[in-house]
Amino acid sequence: MAKLAICGGEPLVKEPLGKSWPIFGEEERKELMEVLDSGIWWFGGWGWDYTQEGYWKSKVGQFERAFAEFQGAKFGVAVCNGTVAIEAVLKAIGVEAGDEVIVPAATFIATVTAVLRVNAIPIFVDIDPRNYTIDPKAVESAITPRTKAVIPVDVGGMPCDYDALNEIAKKHNIYVIADCAHSHGSQWKGIGTGAVADAGTFSFQMGKTLTCGEGGMVITNNEEIYEKTFAYHHIGRLPGKGFYEHYIPGTNLRMTEWQAAIGLAQLKRFPEQIEIRERNSNYLVELLREVEGIEPIYRDPRVTRWCFYYWHFKFIPEKWDGISRDKFLQALSAEGIPCWTGHIEPLYKMPLFKEERFGRTGCPIKCPLYGKEIDYSNLYLPVVERVAKEEGCAFPHSLFLGPKSDMEKIVEAILKIRKNMEELRKI
Repeated sequence: MAKLAICGGEPLVKEPLGKSWPIFGEEERKELMEVLDSGIWWFGGWGWDYTQEGYWKSKVGQFERAFAEFQGAKFGVAVCNGTVAIEAVLKAIGVEAGDEVIVPAATFIATVTAVLRVNAIPIFVDIDPRNYTIDPKAVESAITPRTKAVIPVDVGGMPCDYDALNEIAKKHNIYVIADCAHSHGSQWKGIGTGAVADAGTFSFQMGKTLTCGEGGMVITNNEEIYEKTFAYHHIGRLPGKGFYEHYIPGTNLRMTEWQAAIGLAQLKRFPEQIEIRERNSNYLVELLREVEGIEPIYRDPRVTRWCFYYWHFKFIPEKWDGISRDKFLQALSAEGIPCWTGHIEPLYKMPLFKEERFGRTGCPIKCPLYGKEIDYSNLYLPVVERVAKEEGCAFPHSLFLGPKSDMEKIVEAILKIRKNMEELRKI
């Protein structure tokens, strides 16, 4: 009789682990009803810029201030999603046609499409094999006279090596724009992600650890970046200037009062959720020390808080006697443990880049202002290729919001698979 669920046996876990996401209740209803009853559903109804006292009565103004402060930044600009948050700050630092922006090969596509949307050239670099974040040495090797910025991604929520990245950026006079879409609440040496770079961008999409359903934020301690980001997201207006005075070719990326209302309520829940995730993940690390063939990713001691969107871990192929990572993940899912790979597939292998689907003119890749040849189809970065093919695994953050006993069930399921590897190998 089959023992593994993937082979027809009984699943180890029959009820969902962790908590259903998102978590919400009366606090969200209260905030939303305040917006409804006010009749003012966009922040401009309270005063359209930061210099007006009424603006801080708006939910958007309150959320910007509260989230920026939570992450340790002076300024926040709330936008309609995390993708345009990156686009807005790239425009704010002056990225234009012909400029290069260095990005990790392992990230969600939005990091890279934002670069394309401002007519710049994404330059892919490899990742650190220890924790799957961008490799600072690879960043420095990729810098050219055309490099304007690097976008490190806190993939899964793990902060990048910001000490190394900031030092490289200062040396070469480029910007560090952190994509923190996964790392709300994470800290590098006690400072929130985003605040430790020139600017940081966040997503509040439905699955994120802090969610408004949709939404995004740019945070920064640089007043010039803040003002230009504000102008770009608010149709070219500048704080303190006239409503019908437009200073740059901006667009409308404003967050609504509805999104901000949910964000404020979610932010009140956030510290407790961070604590629960940290406690459970630390316990899981302890338990996994006794499990052969599975390893947590490296956590730099300078990462003083890791609030993860998904919890990366490593499948060690040579310890599994011919069983592949993908087969292991299928078997684990069948036992009732939700798991996947995370965003580790090399983006340069996507049809967008391999087939150069950049539109009729081929811009920005073929823009005459760039004047260089670039062929993504020939790109090969060894670490990300290996991690994507055979090593990277991930658990969703909601899995870590339940009791510590859930961590024991995860390990029990992995041990069950190891005990019955011969059965799994026959599939």
